[in-house]
Amino acid sequence: MLEKCGLRNFVNEERYPEINKGNKSPDLVFLSSEPFPFKQKHVQAYQERYPDAKVVLVDGEMFSWYGSRLTLAPKYFKELLKQIALN
Repeated sequence: MLEKCGLRNFVNEERYPEINKGNKSPDLVFLSSEPFPFKQKHVQAYQERYPDAKVVLVDGEMFSWYGSRLTLAPKYFKELLKQIALN
């Protein structure tokens, strides 16, 4: 889904990656509601770690559920990218 939206994953690992890229910093950090329910306190922690990145809480269903959720995903991602561009 990230690639379809024109984004590139900062971490090229299959599952549960640990971010340890030295001096590199992502442009965006998406903190998903699933499978781990990230909250605002996590946003603050990641913002401190990556001060130049936009850190955003996102709906995990759109990122990790298959099937009927995919019909809702294009609209969700379009709105998400618009929201990020405005901030």
